[in-house]
Amino acid sequence: MHRQPFIPARNSRHRIAALSLYRALLRSTRKIDVPKDAQRPARDAMTRAVRTAFVRNRAYTSYRLVYASMVAGYKFLSLLFTAQKPGCPEHTQLIEHLRRRGDLNPSHSKPKDTARRPREPFLKKVAGHDDGHPVYKPTYIPHSFRYRIPSVSATADGQPFLRLKKPQPRALSKMIGVKGRIFINKIRKLVEIDGEPRWNAAQEDQWDELMAKQMKAERVRGESERSGGVNGGGQKISESSFSWSVQLTRLWWEWQVERTWRDWNARGEALHQVVEEQNIQLRRKDAVDSETLQKRSLKAGSMPSSRNLGTPPNVDVFPARPYPLTASIPAVLAKQTDRQQMGGTGKSVDPFTEPAWNALVRAQGNRLLKWAGKGGASKE
Repeated sequence: MHRQPFIPARNSRHRIAALSLYRALLRSTRKIDVPKDAQRPARDAMTRAVRTAFVRNRAYTSYRLVYASMVAGYKFLSLLFTAQKPGCPEHTQLIEHLRRRGDLNPSHSKPKDTARRPREPFLKKVAGHDDGHPVYKPTYIPHSFRYRIPSVSATADGQPFLRLKKPQPRALSKMIGVKGRIFINKIRKLVEIDGEPRWNAAQEDQWDELMAKQMKAERVRGESERSGGVNGGGQKISESSFSWSVQLTRLWWEWQVERTWRDWNARGEALHQVVEEQNIQLRRKDAVDSETLQKRSLKAGSMPSSRNLGTPPNVDVFPARPYPLTASIPAVLAKQTDRQQMGGTGKSVDPFTEPAWNALVRAQGNRLLKWAGKGGASKE
């Protein structure tokens, strides 16, 4: 019969002896004193050396190689046990060996900053026009713009962004998707208001009207307050109805959509300005080369340009204001300021809402009352 090869992993006695030696070596490395100014803990270096040796000798199947490896392991165990005493020759020999390997080099790394300031966003809102239109300016110019100028793109919803490369970075796609979902959610809220909430509010108002008529017929106390033109809070009865609340909600979401759209337009203008400035700088650099400038001039002269064509483009400008809700706020705010300066008492205003929202509600009051009145007749 042929002798089968020796496999140490299948021999229980050898496996127990090897694991015991491995654990004893690891325990011995933890008890050796090393300099405190080491760049990396020397114990980790000794532990890695022991682990690497065992992994390297794991494939041995020869009795001679396995026996030599075990003998070397026990010799190193004796060396590590003796090197636990500082100042002995074995300890000095081990420290010199680790220093030659580079495991005991002094640390030259700078101390880490306690707190790093977060990087500013690429676009930052610096000011705003009198009509409330925001203005954005870039806080820095990326280094990649020096050799590759991106292009300004926009999503189907109108959200502007810079297309850096194809495929675009995953973080940029994630950011665009999150903002797009927020905008779509606002649109859905605006559309849902004209559905079931509007119908339910009309039914509640009809029920309140029936109750008011019944109380008036039965001469219930308090009928003058309920059927009067103004309630206890100083608001009209029509403005305290459910339909009015629904229309306020609809106006709120219209305003949010308009503010988002206005912000996107301002960001798009800022991005377009950045790209145009980078293109101008690139043309100035190319103009230094006379050959490049001559080739471009010949190419531009041979090809028809849209600027030289006599026919105007087939486009038209919509005469309506781009932001009707925002445009109606300044006039109402100016009137409120004049009344406050003159000391006059105007309409009661909720002190917990911002002045812009109060001015918008006043400016759109007639439209809201008109739509609130149509709510009950839409499904009759």
